[in-house]
Amino acid sequence: MLRVKANQGILWEWAVWMVLALIAYNITFVFDKPIEGYVYGATGWPRAILIAIMFGASLQLIFRFMRWEDSEPIETADADTGSGILARLPNFRTLAVFLLPLVYVWLMPRTGFYLTTPFLIVALMAALDVRGWRPFVIVTAVVYGLIMLIFTRLFYVALPVGNWQPFYDINNAIILVVRFGL
Repeated sequence: MLRVKANQGILWEWAVWMVLALIAYNITFVFDKPIEGYVYGATGWPRAILIAIMFGASLQLIFRFMRWEDSEPIETADADTGSGILARLPNFRTLAVFLLPLVYVWLMPRTGFYLTTPFLIVALMAALDVRGWRPFVIVTAVVYGLIMLIFTRLFYVALPVGNWQPFYDINNAIILVVRFGL
């Protein structure tokens, strides 16, 4: 019985990701404008990312069903709840994983990408009950570092620097350090 409910949960999760990606894909038609010298136009990257999301969600669905077929039935409903403080709060993880990006999107134009992103990474890891300080430091440094190098130094993409003082000035200082060094 619990296996069937878990499989339904996997299907619902896949369906939610697909609906969200399809809605976002549909929104890309609003800003589908040609860009000189770029054959894919303004929607090239957003659509590629949304297709990757749909592909990833489908792969996750397949792999999770393959794992369920090979595993034993679950005896209790709370077999994978974890033991951390956050895991004891009902549905906190799910709520946090969906609300943190919304808070991030609200804060980023105000406080800037460069200051807000590391806090999002750490907050998501905490919500997912990651333990120990090493994963927090390593994952945050690697993800943030790669994003900074790719977008700021390699592509010179203007990521939001915020419009609240002193966040604006701090974000601009970070850009200068990443692009040109100390």
